[in-house]
Amino acid sequence: MLTPQDVHSVQFEKSFRGYKIEDVDRFLDRVEEQLRTSADENQRLRQQLEQLQGENQRLSKETEDFRADGEIMKSALINAQRIGENVIREANQKAEEIIHKANLRADDIIRDANDLLQKATERADEIVREANDQRLLEEREYERIRVEVTRFKADVLNLYRSHVESLSRLPEYAPDTAAEDEAADLPAPDQEAEAETDAPEAGDAEGAESGEAFWNKDESELTAPDAKGPDEVDYAAFQGVQFSK
Repeated sequence: MLTPQDVHSVQFEKSFRGYKIEDVDRFLDRVEEQLRTSADENQRLRQQLEQLQGENQRLSKETEDFRADGEIMKSALINAQRIGENVIREANQKAEEIIHKANLRADDIIRDANDLLQKATERADEIVREANDQRLLEEREYERIRVEVTRFKADVLNLYRSHVESLSRLPEYAPDTAAEDEAADLPAPDQEAEAETDAPEAGDAEGAESGEAFWNKDESELTAPDAKGPDEVDYAAFQGVQFSK
């Protein structure tokens, strides 16, 4: 049977976002007080029953002493016994009713405490489940952002390489010289044809060597080339570039 001491010493495991500890303690204090009151009442009734039983024994003894006095004493004894039996019967019935009610109340208290514990456990499980779901959502969002950043960096790097490769293939620009210097430096017809034939080969070799050196570089070594003159590239235009998701 549940006792007030059992209710006083019971402890529940603490849980995040569970029931308020103050409310649980307040409810347990009420349960303890009611159990203590029922126990005190039961003890008082037992004492009364013992007193009545002692009184009955005393009356029985006195009746035996007065039996010799005749029918009057016998009638008094019978009446006293009847009264004593009625008192004892009524006391026993009342005690049984009180004990029965106390047991029912104790069962209700135990059932309520079990329900409270079950609800607290279910709420704790729900909190843990929600925390796990939130963690999974955050991990997925982090992975999505990481993939987007990686794709964006790759797109920017490819665009940068494409522009660098295009710039490396542009012909070099030289300012025009004076007419008299140009006339003095004009080669003979045969030499001019030979120079025109050799110039593209030299340019192609230089461009191939520059392209191979570029692709052998690490990403951290890539820098924008020095573009001078009217053909200078506007790298600020890259700031408005957007990539599809």
